[in-house]
Amino acid sequence: MISVEYENVVIEIEEQVIKVIQNMRQDGPTNNESGGMLIGSILTDNNDIVIRDYTLPQKGDYQSRYRFIRKKKSHNTLLQKKWEESNKTVMYLGEWHTHPEMAPHYSQQDIRNWKKLLNKSNTFSDYLVFIIGGINFYKVWIGCRKKGDIVLVYKGAYNENI
Repeated sequence: MISVEYENVVIEIEEQVIKVIQNMRQDGPTNNESGGMLIGSILTDNNDIVIRDYTLPQKGDYQSRYRFIRKKKSHNTLLQKKWEESNKTVMYLGEWHTHPEMAPHYSQQDIRNWKKLLNKSNTFSDYLVFIIGGINFYKVWIGCRKKGDIVLVYKGAYNENI
């Protein structure tokens, strides 16, 4: 499990989430970007966040070598189902996607999308988590609704013990 602290909130990301991103890596010349939602819970006693679930690319998503566009309806339908099955304890907490580079860097389009999500997404958390998976490394950013900033909080290698 990855555990990072940001502004007195601990964000934990379970190993299976990173494994899925690792399995979707663009490590070949014909692999397209993949992505989806990050889903988890806010712990009631301290507002810490645990990310333990995700959505995978769905039919209708746009995938190319350098772009992934998530079709809202299919992912939101999956999120709604997971929310109901969890007795309303899991929710949308961010986004993940891949890049065809060894250590991923966010693009200007990524930043625009993340800021839009911070402003418009409907969730109980003041924070959203954004993960980009590269070929050898992945990075985790935290976005804060109140401050409007997005900060890199973690860089990991897939071969590390999570």
